[in-house]
Amino acid sequence: MSGETPSTRCPCCDGGAWVPLGRKRGRHIVQDYEYLRCSVCGFTRVEPFAGYGIYDEAYYEGSGADPYVNYAEEYRDHGRTDRRFEFEDCARIATGPFKERDAGREIAWLDFGCGAGGLLKYLRARHGLEVAGGRCPLRLAGHDVGSYAERLKREDGFAILDGTGLAELPDASFDVISLIEVIEHVPRPGGVIALCARLLRPGGLLLLTTGNFDCPVARRQGIRYRYCIPEIHVSLFGPRSLEALYRQHGLEPVAVRYDRAVEFKALKSVSSRWRPLPRLVLRLPGIAGWVDRAYGVPQMPCASRPFRD
Repeated sequence: MSGETPSTRCPCCDGGAWVPLGRKRGRHIVQDYEYLRCSVCGFTRVEPFAGYGIYDEAYYEGSGADPYVNYAEEYRDHGRTDRRFEFEDCARIATGPFKERDAGREIAWLDFGCGAGGLLKYLRARHGLEVAGGRCPLRLAGHDVGSYAERLKREDGFAILDGTGLAELPDASFDVISLIEVIEHVPRPGGVIALCARLLRPGGLLLLTTGNFDCPVARRQGIRYRYCIPEIHVSLFGPRSLEALYRQHGLEPVAVRYDRAVEFKALKSVSSRWRPLPRLVLRLPGIAGWVDRAYGVPQMPCASRPFRD
């Protein structure tokens, strides 16, 4: 799929005026990439698209474009990785849409872009979600491609769907769809959100996380911001553009409160050998809150599919 580029119209607000932010040299693929921002909603795209071939085994082992990715470690023992903090938040936030009447019923959850399966394994180990004093069993499915998707299907027994499998599912198949640090990798994010909106049941939750390119740190640093890895982070959002993208596809933005995910986001950009020190620092009063505000984590909304008459 190398060479795929987004439409010239903004996928979030359908605007078409793009403001150049500058060019940046890739770290893994040595060439220049251009950053273009929508003048209406602030959505930022990267050109050219490096292609999906960059997500090879080297990438998943942490020796590719993103040195902080380590699928091998997560697959081996998800409970010992710092992503467990993010998993805890996901499970807590996912209970929000459910009421007392839902207690005990099965909740269907799709992890879109499930990677090494850490979230799926965490949810399986919980044996369901606590809703209104009752435990709701989970019916779990994942979507991804590549060697880890095959291992999760073959060795761990998860239902892992490819693109064709998702397209064949009926509308309103899931109560919760998680899209964790995925949308920034997609050159055509509208297609992904449209699919999630179709598969989400009315009242269901789209649990989406991505970097905030309108946070104080990003506004100060621009495309020098370390999150700007042009080979892989090709769609960059702020709260306004993400809300506009949801509404384009019939979803309503939902504000959520993160707790330990902030700790994970701070630690994931630190080499594992140096993480003990920042873990201690993040425990100091006020530090986690300062990090939260600096990187704009609370401002990035999730979404729900509203009930229609």
